[in-house]
Amino acid sequence: MDASIKNPTLQGQRLTLPDIFFLAFLVFAMVSVVWVGRLAYQEGMNNEITKRNGEHWTKWFTQAGLDRGKASYEPASCAAGALQLVMPVASEATPANPESESSSRTGPKVDLGPLMPAPTATPLLTPVPRTWGPCLKALTAQGGPLAETVNPFTRKPIALVAKCDMADRHLAGGMVLEKTLATAPGSAIPFISSPLIESDQIDQKMQIRVTVCDKGAYPIRIAELEF
Repeated sequence: MDASIKNPTLQGQRLTLPDIFFLAFLVFAMVSVVWVGRLAYQEGMNNEITKRNGEHWTKWFTQAGLDRGKASYEPASCAAGALQLVMPVASEATPANPESESSSRTGPKVDLGPLMPAPTATPLLTPVPRTWGPCLKALTAQGGPLAETVNPFTRKPIALVAKCDMADRHLAGGMVLEKTLATAPGSAIPFISSPLIESDQIDQKMQIRVTVCDKGAYPIRIAELEF
């Protein structure tokens, strides 16, 4: 007697081609959900690390704003006040007898005797305002207080950008530093902000705004502080 007739349920237990496709799709869907969830988790962690980078820089700026006016502040390129550069003054030796020198120009050569050195001039101290460029280099150089901040999206040292632009996803994880300046009294806009560039003077107190760019290069405001 045929086995299928003896046990009719055997026919229903066999996987058909549609069943195989359905199971394969189910496995693919489960793997995709896990993969997308993992990506979302990683991107969320990268955003959090980016925020922590901004908070780390904010903490340094805040403390520096309190301490950089003190003597012997380090790094010195970030201290308040102007640099005092020594400008040497050239001095020339003068003859002991100027009249003999003038006569030697018109007559025979005369021994002028020993030369008397001119009085040593006091070096001039010229104040030169400190700028952001050398300060930034000192902060991000090896061993600097901000050298360890890394962009989590690129795994490279964090880069300062002019602004966060959602049209450019390569800016993800970047940081924007802006200086805020007060306008003239009575102006419609009380403050104006512009990127902090290397040539900006930092010898005086200034307002700094710290912003970071998330995974979509959208700006996330961290803080505004006095530096």
